[in-house]
Amino acid sequence: MGSYLAVFVLAAAITALWMPPLMALAARIGALDDTRDPPVPRVGGWAIALGAAFALTLVGVVFRPTGATLLNAPERFAPVLLGALAMLALGTADDVSPLSAKVKFGVQTVIGLGVYLLGARIELVSAPFGIVTLGPVLGACVTVVWLVGIANAFNLLDGADGVAGGSAFFSATAILMMSVALGHPAIGLLAAGIAGALLGFLPFNFPPARAFLGDSGSLIVGFLLAGLAVEGSTKGPTLVAIAVPLFAFAVPVVDTTITLVRRILRGRSVFARDHSHLHHQLARVGFNPRQVVAWIYGASAAVALVAMLFINPNARSYAVALIVFGAGFWLIARFLRLHELNELARLAKQGALQPRRIAINIGLRRAAERLETATSLDDIRAALALLFGRSEFDDVVLVVSGGSDRRGDSRSWHLVDGSFIEQWVQRGHDEWEVVCPFTGQSWTGELRLRRRLGRRTLLLDVNLLLEVVQPALSAAAAKVVLEVATDR
Repeated sequence: MGSYLAVFVLAAAITALWMPPLMALAARIGALDDTRDPPVPRVGGWAIALGAAFALTLVGVVFRPTGATLLNAPERFAPVLLGALAMLALGTADDVSPLSAKVKFGVQTVIGLGVYLLGARIELVSAPFGIVTLGPVLGACVTVVWLVGIANAFNLLDGADGVAGGSAFFSATAILMMSVALGHPAIGLLAAGIAGALLGFLPFNFPPARAFLGDSGSLIVGFLLAGLAVEGSTKGPTLVAIAVPLFAFAVPVVDTTITLVRRILRGRSVFARDHSHLHHQLARVGFNPRQVVAWIYGASAAVALVAMLFINPNARSYAVALIVFGAGFWLIARFLRLHELNELARLAKQGALQPRRIAINIGLRRAAERLETATSLDDIRAALALLFGRSEFDDVVLVVSGGSDRRGDSRSWHLVDGSFIEQWVQRGHDEWEVVCPFTGQSWTGELRLRRRLGRRTLLLDVNLLLEVVQPALSAAAAKVVLEVATDR
């Protein structure tokens, strides 16, 4: 345990020492975020990489068992480390001269495929019902999606001071604890180096930030953590293989998922930039930058704790996981006003009510068939009474006017207890109304459907009402010759 602590502390100290000269270098080469005044250096990637590398080297030299553990690790971790260096180079190029999102994603995909071909691959997926073996094509896709997806999840989260770095710190800590518990010392040492380096970087990144992670930092950290999580969890129990990586990266993954869903629902490109990430939403509801960081850190710490509970799972672990995720989604829906999630929830609710909706729509079609056989106004009223006798509308009113002017003399019937009585009912101030007009021989009519505001979702398909019932009502009225009295 002493080696992990030594790597952690040294990585934090070395990273903090590297920061001033790296910030000066960033200013010279133009790796600056000019949206701030003064511009903020983007040096996180190099600071974290150098801090972790120097710490691991020093501890490996001083402690021989640690050095032997690290020397035996390259064969397993060389592909991931090479891929991380490639991500660092890509991120640095973007920090100096911004690249298009499509170009970056294309290069990242190539890097992910290269890592897969070099031997770091997801070949098996642990599921509750057993082990699923992936073929070469599916295995490559899953590996690339995981590595590139997690790297970009942290990159997307890096939109506010201290947010991505702090979330990554808690993720790295979760992987460190998992590796120690499962007996994977090499993974634990690498995770300790990353966690320590992130801790050394955070004082410079905490709001108001003096340095940013930049693409170089978010991509290398996300890529390394994704690779370590896979290697560390796949040799553990099935539940650990599923739960620990899922919970360790829950905050960036949830943020990215919401972002992609939002862009798709809005018909925008998934590569389009926006300001609707979790940290933006927290700021929008009134939190200051430090409060935003506190919320993100609290959420990251909570899910990291849940990830640890799954190393030795029991009923309490499941209960805590459900409470944490339930509370998280409730907070998101309650305070962040993500309308896309509300819309998806509405659609899910409609899906649950679909059988009833289908029954109502079938009733509309049957009523239309009965209207087709109507030869008198009484037949029309009987068909409409059958249709709307148990409808979701609060008032159903049939208005018939002589001539072609609906504002002229007219008679009206109100549906009461399954039958129409001649009575005019004024629309209430708390009701909305659908008016379905139709025309007979020298007379006109209107079917008025009224419903109070604030009632539950209307299941009847109004479009179907206008497409099926209204034409049938017009066809029936065209066959009826009617003289309308002038009383109302």
